Amino acid sequence: MRADRVPRLVVTDMDGTFLSPDGTVSEQNRAAVLAAQGAGIPVLFATGRPVRWLEVIRDLPGAHPTVIASNGAVLYDLGTGELLDRVCVDPAVALEAVRAVRLAVPDAAFAFESGTRFGHEPGYRVWRSDPAVDPALHTGPAEEIAHTEPFVKMLVQSQALDADQLLADVRRVVGDRLTTTHSANPGIGLVEVSGPGVSKASMLARCCARLGIDAADVAAFGDMPNDVAMLSWAGLPHVVANAHPVLLEGPYRVVPANAESGVGRTILDWVARSGRAVDAEPTLTS
Repeated sequence: MRADRVPRLVVTDMDGTFLSPDGTVSEQNRAAVLAAQGAGIPVLFATGRPVRWLEVIRDLPGAHPTVIASNGAVLYDLGTGELLDRVCVDPAVALEAVRAVRLAVPDAAFAFESGTRFGHEPGYRVWRSDPAVDPALHTGPAEEIAHTEPFVKMLVQSQALDADQLLADVRRVVGDRLTTTHSANPGIGLVEVSGPGVSKASMLARCCARLGIDAADVAAFGDMPNDVAMLSWAGLPHVVANAHPVLLEGPYRVVPANAESGVGRTILDWVARSGRAVDAEPTLTS
């Protein structure tokens, strides 16, 4: 696929990719999303974040209201607050994985994400903002939390291992019973676990089927291992220059880093070359 081909749809990861290093939207990226909408090129977000952490893009002019969240386990409408689709993890399978991981990673601690609420074991270190903004659904052993309510993602944390090593260990014992990935920064031992076959790519494929857009016409941007499936599915895959080494070594076009608004700069280039009339934005809910 030619690197200069103008896509029909842009899908981008948020943290480390579209968002600046300080977690905000740069003026260039903001302008690019609005310009893309005007050119009939929808910009859709695909993130590992749960739906309650989407405030930074909630009022972004021109962005498609539909967001792929929780690494593809959730499809959410930012405008209406409606869960359009959700793929939960089988608690019995998850608890089998918990037992296996505990044997392989002695210091492992577990947490569970429902999409709107969160629960964790006492030994799980929560982010500084969690207790104030996201009160835990439940604090207790994994065996209790897993049965409290349906959940879309399980998280495995280790203080002794970095994310790459932890991911390798978890994958070795879990196999293909569940989908394992990570999006953690260096020095943070955190792995994300979803249902079998669940990824940003799986939900993106469902979105594009509803929109009538082929994979060949989709441009994707990412920076971490949890973006690999999406980048492999899209016809025009891109990674930012600050991406994880695994992605930088892959068969993807490299654009400037998130600190340089690489996603926005690339989108603006497509808009300038598109020559398209303004079209109505496709909708997933019609």
